[in-house]
Amino acid sequence: MIYEANNDIIKDPNLIYPGWVLFIPGLNEWKVISGDCLWKIANSVAVYGNASKWPQIYEANKDQIRDPDLIYPNQVFKIPR
Repeated sequence: MIYEANNDIIKDPNLIYPGWVLFIPGLNEWKVISGDCLWKIANSVAVYGNASKWPQIYEANKDQIRDPDLIYPNQVFKIPR
């Protein structure tokens, strides 16, 4: 994933150098743990870093989420980009 996002810089996927500034893609999935809610997931720096984007997660996972206020541990949500 990192190689694909930086193939303009990285020529050998087994070799990177100190000082390179690389793009690290965000998560494509999120496994819910106890205490999670959609706004908390959206606010994670690994996801969007912005709690107000929680509806994007809800829309992408309506097949699993009946009520956006009720999510459960071990659900795995797609994170749209």
